Amino acid sequence: MQKQAYRFPNGLQVYRIKALRDFGHIKKGQIGGFVEEYDNLSHDGLCWIADNAMALGRSQVSGDALLRDRARLSGRACMTDRCVVKDDAQLSDFVFVYGHAIVGAQSVLAEVATVRDNAIVLCRARFSVSGKTRIPNVRGNAMVRDGARLEGSVTVRDDAVVADHAIVRDYARVIEKAYIGNEAILEGRATVGEEAVILHETRVGGRTKIYGHVLVTGKVTVLGKSYLTCRARLGGHGTIYDTKLDGDTCEFVGRRQAVDRRQAADGR
Repeated sequence: MQKQAYRFPNGLQVYRIKALRDFGHIKKGQIGGFVEEYDNLSHDGLCWIADNAMALGRSQVSGDALLRDRARLSGRACMTDRCVVKDDAQLSDFVFVYGHAIVGAQSVLAEVATVRDNAIVLCRARFSVSGKTRIPNVRGNAMVRDGARLEGSVTVRDDAVVADHAIVRDYARVIEKAYIGNEAILEGRATVGEEAVILHETRVGGRTKIYGHVLVTGKVTVLGKSYLTCRARLGGHGTIYDTKLDGDTCEFVGRRQAVDRRQAADGR
């Protein structure tokens, strides 16, 4: 790898890379993107930084990973295996992307976050009140894995997990150790938090809020301003709107009434 120095108006000095040999789809003499330090791009594998993409700070591109377009790595962000980071994505701090994962569009990943396996993160930018700062879509030790997909101006943070081909889109939020999996869909302005679990092709949308060790499973659609909290359980096959469940209540969509587990245990 050969480097040519370039200084930006803000004082940042980077180096545009140039391939010194043929490898993979890269030909000798091909011009690549930018690095700040020699170790930003590994010399093992088929990894490459293309177009105007940048790897800054102590970040690293390794394995067969590809950083391209205008994407940027900084801090200690790391991408490896066969993953791709593209478009205007920004990865900083201790973000780790690997496997066959794809991160693109205007996605921002920061603090501690992991995207792995066949996960796809194609988020829109979220901005602060001033409109000058991009707010991370994925942060706070969150994980996106196993074919899960993020789209839109979503938030996944605070130890939350999106996995197993689940989809989070629009303005939905997954926070506070919540788990979305098994092809579930979270959309609209719905929020799932406080260790709630959404599984098995469930669809949650509208302005629904689900908090506090709640389990939603089956093929249920929850819409409107539904509110599920405490240790409620929801299952079955059907659609509910503007429904409130709390305490130890179990409700199976398609039945007329909810069943309180404490009453069931007492034989009432």
